[in-house]
Amino acid sequence: MSQDWDELFRQMDEWTRAMDRFMNHIVGARPPVPSFALARWRPAVNVYETRDAIVVVAELAGVDPDAVTVRFEPGRLFIWGRRREALSEEAQTIHRMEIQSGPFALDIPLPGEVDPEGAEADYANGFLEVRLPKRAAPSRRSITIRIPPEERRSA
Repeated sequence: MSQDWDELFRQMDEWTRAMDRFMNHIVGARPPVPSFALARWRPAVNVYETRDAIVVVAELAGVDPDAVTVRFEPGRLFIWGRRREALSEEAQTIHRMEIQSGPFALDIPLPGEVDPEGAEADYANGFLEVRLPKRAAPSRRSITIRIPPEERRSA
């Protein structure tokens, strides 16, 4: 039965890639994004703001941090990876199986402008925390108008 699902997800991924190729042809090239068609589960996510940052926290218990990719695009944060099956090969009879595994992909809209150069990501106790510093708001200031000397009028 899992082979049926694998085939369905494989076919959906092929369609997604074909559509991406078509759209890239129409609107120009863009960096590759994870295949959301292959995502079998969706980790829980919190997004909140502090005084100086937007923080995204993803619940990734049991996921090897080396199997996770985080990418920023203007206005969005992408997180994707894979969690291995949490079932021992010696298991003979399964009475309950609720822990989701396999590929996952998140497309998280960000609620404000950020400075991606200052972004930091930490993984601890099964949580991935991505901290994106807020972009400084433009300050108000006067702008001096330069006038060439030959165009200055005498008062």
